[in-house]
Amino acid sequence: MNFDTRMVPSVQKALHNHIIVAKHDDNIVGYVYSNISPKEAYDNEFATFFDLSTVNGKNVGCLSQFYIKEAYRQYGIGSTLFDRSMEWLKQFEDIHDYFIFVSNGNHNALEFYKRKGFTVSHEILDGFITVLRSSRRENQRYE
Repeated sequence: MNFDTRMVPSVQKALHNHIIVAKHDDNIVGYVYSNISPKEAYDNEFATFFDLSTVNGKNVGCLSQFYIKEAYRQYGIGSTLFDRSMEWLKQFEDIHDYFIFVSNGNHNALEFYKRKGFTVSHEILDGFITVLRSSRRENQRYE
């Protein structure tokens, strides 16, 4: 997975894209990329990311990529980026299901998302990716 195989297709298939960048002085120290996409975009030659029949509606919200430089973690930057991303996702009233995909071994990210109200749904790609899920009715915090 790299920029060309992950970011480019995600941006191209999305109906709406949203990127927030955190900076310290002129240096980028973190970012979060979220999108609203047709649920079918997550059933492709790479993988089937979730059971499409369990999604309410035609589209899903996805917190797709999230990164904070190591030296800037534990200062609340991640929570701020996460909260703003979720606020953006929740403005789309027709979106009821939200997904996050975490690479295996990234236990800190997994626990972070669980603290934020997401639950582990399942694993894909032989355990390489853990799929986390939340729904509008489960997570009213950002409305």
